[in-house]
Amino acid sequence: MAPTRINGILGVSKAYITRVGGGPFPTEQQGDAGEYLRKIGNEYGAVTSRPRRCGWFDVPLLRYTATVNGFDSIVITKLDVLDDLDQVPVCVAYRVNGKTVDTMPATEREIEAIEPVYEILPGWKSPTRGMSQWESLPARARDYLKFLESSTGVEVGCVSTGRNGIRP
Repeated sequence: MAPTRINGILGVSKAYITRVGGGPFPTEQQGDAGEYLRKIGNEYGAVTSRPRRCGWFDVPLLRYTATVNGFDSIVITKLDVLDDLDQVPVCVAYRVNGKTVDTMPATEREIEAIEPVYEILPGWKSPTRGMSQWESLPARARDYLKFLESSTGVEVGCVSTGRNGIRP
């Protein structure tokens, strides 16, 4: 396909973040929260069955990824994994060497020194699995998605709640 035929770029991200392998992962949760995301989200390698590393949504990381890849909008998957949480932390900035920044650091040394700065959003404590209409989502789930949209600067174009997709 010729590049002139492309009229939009769609990014995809989970409603939380996962990673395979080593390396820096600022929002990684190693305790109960990480295990919860792994278990409920079935975050195990398809081939190896190894557990994936899990953590909270990382706004500066998505903002950087969207800039590098030129996203026009994003699909947020696995929203339903967060359904039972009282609160949902979202990393909105980083503290690097005592300074708060809201962009990805430029060097590996700085990335390794990141301390996440979280904003805690209220959970919705209501099932979203299988919903297929934006208006059907709990108000706080919609608020979470609107927060991701406004803080990343990337339109949420579709949401996955299990096998179904929702277009806001």
